Amino acid sequence: MDVALRRVSPSDHGTFRAWFRDPCLARWHGNPGPQEADAEFQRIVRSRYNFVIVANGDDVGHVAVEGEWDKGTSAELGIVIHPRHRRHGIGTKALILVVEFAFRETSANRLWAGVVGSNAAALRVCERVGLVEESRDRDAASENGRRVDHVYFAVVADEWRRMKSANRKSANRES
Repeated sequence: MDVALRRVSPSDHGTFRAWFRDPCLARWHGNPGPQEADAEFQRIVRSRYNFVIVANGDDVGHVAVEGEWDKGTSAELGIVIHPRHRRHGIGTKALILVVEFAFRETSANRLWAGVVGSNAAALRVCERVGLVEESRDRDAASENGRRVDHVYFAVVADEWRRMKSANRKSANRES
């Protein structure tokens, strides 16, 4: 599967509005009202670090690296994949692309992601990409009337570079 990232543009407004309203996506990211959704979309468009995920030519999700670049070098990763495009490795590939971008193009030295503990697919993607579980806030969130954990993953630039180097060496030995 061919996966690429492109910057969010004003022409993506309708796609994002549909994603904001989709109940499967709102489960993890909330369901803003129309004015809040428009304001959030405008913020996303202004950011240089928000991308549409494109798989085989289709817009299938959104990935971002968000940080207060003037206050530190830690940034948050976020990803949303439309449900019909899940379980094809798209999220893993997109997250790898945005991590590589962040360490290459920004001042970030540490990238982190917060995941609701009941989101097994997101937990697996973080692990596959190489993010390390740093902490777990037990029973910190509510989902359908039950308490669930909130899990935090992170990777620092030096770890990322070592992991990428080890993966290249391993691939070279196998060929």
